[in-house]
Amino acid sequence: MPDEASTGGGRSAVAARLGVPLLLLVLVVLEIRGGVASLPVWMDGLGGRLDWSDETLVRVVVGLQVALGLATLLVGRWSRPLAVVALTLLGFAAIAELSALMGRDVEVWRFAAPAAVLAVAGAMLPGLLRMAPKSTPGGSTAWRVLGLVAIATFALAFAARIPVAPRSAEEVPSFFGEVVEFGPETWAGQTIPATGLPQHVPMLTPLTLEGRTAVVLYNPRCGSCHDLFDEWFAEGAPFRVVAVKVPPEAGALLLESDLPADVACPGCERLELRTGPLWLIQPPVVAAVEDGVVTCVAMRPDEVESCLGPWFGRDATREDSDEITSKDRATASAR
Repeated sequence: MPDEASTGGGRSAVAARLGVPLLLLVLVVLEIRGGVASLPVWMDGLGGRLDWSDETLVRVVVGLQVALGLATLLVGRWSRPLAVVALTLLGFAAIAELSALMGRDVEVWRFAAPAAVLAVAGAMLPGLLRMAPKSTPGGSTAWRVLGLVAIATFALAFAARIPVAPRSAEEVPSFFGEVVEFGPETWAGQTIPATGLPQHVPMLTPLTLEGRTAVVLYNPRCGSCHDLFDEWFAEGAPFRVVAVKVPPEAGALLLESDLPADVACPGCERLELRTGPLWLIQPPVVAAVEDGVVTCVAMRPDEVESCLGPWFGRDATREDSDEITSKDRATASAR
């Protein structure tokens, strides 16, 4: 029976044993360097649904790629099917990323990486599928299984120890130190991870994945913030409310205030941005979120009615009726 080289399978064997591990190694290096920012767009919210942080998700992706790369390189007779699995997963991930990017307003260069991965996987996969498997056993199956277990253990240990850089919001150089700028005017239509907030308060993603949630950024020394909570949330709300405290920058000179120590919001989920940076956002800011997507943003107290009024059952008909009733009462009183 002809061997692999004589049937033209030699180059495919090299691709399986060297090409695929090399491709996976390049991706692992890029993901370690990029940290959370290297996560694909189509994975937005996946960590929250699994109750994982973005850092954990990066480690899982890196660990899976390391395991597949080492197994393809070292397990011998199973190199071909493992390489096919690796390339198939990479191809589907690249297609999912390209589809997700097409639905967003992003720079053209963002398409380059998934397009390159898809092109390489598509070029290598046909040769692997045509590659004839070996007809001889070539070793004990039990030893291969033990080898795969050892490789998986090493990959998990490696992924657990890599440093994962957080994905920061836009950072603005400043004489005063670290300055982090948010752009709430652009949040409408975006997922919560895309706003940049979960980079600093990771629990915000799982809290907003399902149903209706009002995310309120506030400062306890802000009078308008207290007024907003007193009017809308002091007596509870028929949906989840997440109050995110925006602290002053480190070393800021604070004057005495007669305001309460915190806003009145019984039943709220309370989160807080870390102390230190200067947060360039003017509270109060209210974001209405449905199933993980921001549907409306109120950057002034008088805009809250249009965002949250329907959630409280305050429709136009009811408002008109209340206005008519008030006018009737005023007329009757005048008489």
